[in-house]
Amino acid sequence: MTRKYIVRKRRNTIIYMEFLIVTIVTTILFMNHFKVHPAFGLLFGIAIIVSLYGLFFTTRIFRYIFSILFAFGWAVGAFAAGELLDKKSDTTGWVFALIAFVISIWAHWRYYTFTKKADVYEYE
Repeated sequence: MTRKYIVRKRRNTIIYMEFLIVTIVTTILFMNHFKVHPAFGLLFGIAIIVSLYGLFFTTRIFRYIFSILFAFGWAVGAFAAGELLDKKSDTTGWVFALIAFVISIWAHWRYYTFTKKADVYEYE
């Protein structure tokens, strides 16, 4: 009787969303700066997302740098949102920034533990 094992890794969509954000921003900047046809911009965007995917899943140092930079990016966005809500003091912005940074680092850290601790199921 044969046994089959299924390794089921949970998905972490924050990484793919960040890939998409980087791709869209760099493609728009590329098209605006070099004044190229949108088809070339699309090809450039595909090259960027393939490069990010390859670097992220093969190079450990890139993975950590990418995670830290995006955690700071989410913190800056949350700080700006906090400043829009309360313009009298910076406290709201700093609290929002800290919360966003911690959540982003936690989400990335959760992804790294998922790849190390995948669920193994046995069935016959």
